[in-house]
Amino acid sequence: MKKNFFISALFSLFFCSSLAFAETPKDVITSTVDQLVKIVEQNPGAVNLTKRRDLMYQVISPRFDFAEMSKSSLGRFWTECTPQEQDEFVKVFSELLAKTYLDRIDSIEKDVVKVNSERVNKNRGLVKTTVNYKGDVFPIDYRMVEKDGQWKVYDVVIENIGLVNNYRNEFSGIIRKEKFSGLMIRLKEKLAKAGIK
Repeated sequence: MKKNFFISALFSLFFCSSLAFAETPKDVITSTVDQLVKIVEQNPGAVNLTKRRDLMYQVISPRFDFAEMSKSSLGRFWTECTPQEQDEFVKVFSELLAKTYLDRIDSIEKDVVKVNSERVNKNRGLVKTTVNYKGDVFPIDYRMVEKDGQWKVYDVVIENIGLVNNYRNEFSGIIRKEKFSGLMIRLKEKLAKAGIK
């Protein structure tokens, strides 16, 4: 009886401790921003661009649900693609999304990004931030979802324009005219021009 009570007590302590130290959506964004600032500080200038971008990508990759973002950006066309086409699209589009986001925060500095607030509803969260760079102030909001105990970004809203929704509108028009193969050609050309293969 005492043994069972002791085990139960330990389990309760561990469970409560896990909850107490679980990251909130705001924690995730704050931590991510801090890491990105440190990378930029340690790898400044054009000479360090490739290294800086590689390190920044390593930080955001586990924090972003690129697979979900890719699926959402295709909308109804996702189910019309074969599994092979879906895999290829996720790979290519993830690189494009990462580049788009990193382009906007490449010059991030300490105190440039202010994490303002979070709103959580069950397994969905919204973190609102403000970027103040050289007198230009604009909002970047992060829509997040909790999966397997971790909060991940599934959309980024830059100056009130959601990346996923913006791409969905663009992609649907391209697919209707040029089919899915035409979209892939365009995306690969974009990445090639950006120096990403």
